[in-house]
Amino acid sequence: MNDDESGAFEDSHVRRTRLPVRVARAPLSRHPDDGWQLAEPYPLGPGALSALRALIVTLCPSAPAPSSPELFQRVELHVLQHMRYMHPLVAWGFRLCLWLLDWAPRYLFVSVRRLQALGRQRASRLLSEMVSGRFAFLRTLVVAVRGLVLSAYFDQDEVHAAIGYAPLPFLRERVERRKALMAAPALRAGGVR
Repeated sequence: MNDDESGAFEDSHVRRTRLPVRVARAPLSRHPDDGWQLAEPYPLGPGALSALRALIVTLCPSAPAPSSPELFQRVELHVLQHMRYMHPLVAWGFRLCLWLLDWAPRYLFVSVRRLQALGRQRASRLLSEMVSGRFAFLRTLVVAVRGLVLSAYFDQDEVHAAIGYAPLPFLRERVERRKALMAAPALRAGGVR
């Protein structure tokens, strides 16, 4: 009977047993020897930065969901750090999206003011109309920016607490599972002699 038939070693696509979760460990962090550093925020000019801030406030859920200036600053930082990892053309295109969405009220003949000068509800309504509108290009712009902003928003601790999501135990279990799977070939090679 080989190892696959005995069930001692698990196929990567099939989970047979659940590894124990150790919740008492410190938060997950990078290994100190891997040399990884978080990227510096992507440099945006004042106009693009104010457009991004207005879009963050507009796209993030309003009360009773977590909503505060500190939360919006962390979302902004997360978005700018993520932009640093983008291909330069993609980051440039994202900046262009910010500019186009900020000026959308003018070229759609909705208002003479830019999006950042509109109130939160009016700007949110305009973006919703753009998503359900007939212009696929505008739908794509809104979806791209909304995806990045909301992924940063839903990655914040107070949002996790508000929706009852606890990712750390799951991630710890994945790390322990990887360690067990990586140790299995070494155990098999040591015991087969």
